[in-house]
Amino acid sequence: MFKKLLAAVGVGGAEVEAELHTPGVQPGGTVHGVVRLRGGSVEQEITRVAVELVTRVEIENADQEYDAYRAFWSADVHGPFALAVNAPYEFPFSLHTPMETPITFYNGRHLPGMEVFVRTVVEVSGAVDPGDRDPLGIGALPAQHVILATLEQFGFPLHRADVEAGRLRGIQQQLPFYQEIEFGRSHNYPRLNQLEVTFVARHDGMDVVLEADKKGGWISEGRDVFDVIHVNYGALDHTDWAAVLHDRLAKL
Repeated sequence: MFKKLLAAVGVGGAEVEAELHTPGVQPGGTVHGVVRLRGGSVEQEITRVAVELVTRVEIENADQEYDAYRAFWSADVHGPFALAVNAPYEFPFSLHTPMETPITFYNGRHLPGMEVFVRTVVEVSGAVDPGDRDPLGIGALPAQHVILATLEQFGFPLHRADVEAGRLRGIQQQLPFYQEIEFGRSHNYPRLNQLEVTFVARHDGMDVVLEADKKGGWISEGRDVFDVIHVNYGALDHTDWAAVLHDRLAKL
């Protein structure tokens, strides 16, 4: 259904909706769709029509922690034009997704805690109105699927995922946040209370960051331990990932 826009002058609200022709993609893919506008009771000056990718990000600073919806990628759909009274307009669009886009689906199921959507933005006479928002499924890349499936085979139960603002030390990132996929404890690795996995994908490969909460011993306290694995897409099918991951987890 069309959603009404509040006109900047307070009268004659227009209406907007977006339709996604591509309800799901993998990181690096392109979302296709159309934005439909319908004029209100008065002519309005539309400054800009755009679409943007949005996700929920956990933000932490010195005195508080909170979640906020943040746009992280956008594409202009149409420039300035006069939206005539009651007139319908239709603008097709293509929206590229960055390789670091957080995934929301893996192995045919939704990742708990994750959401990505396409938001339509219309600037009406200088005032910005965030219009329609449409959920978008982001499926795991083949390399991500292999890593996650192997960890599940090792007995790590997948609990949830979230997106955290900030940058990982020593890792080249395009976006100002990273996704953490959280696994519970595996009986095969009893010294690890919890395991978190972060993928920082690029077009030729990806870094896989493993962060584990390690149990303390008789003479040592528990602590977080880290490791980074680089995945070359070209070698994905020629690598024994069970052996690689077991070796890294055993060392953790």
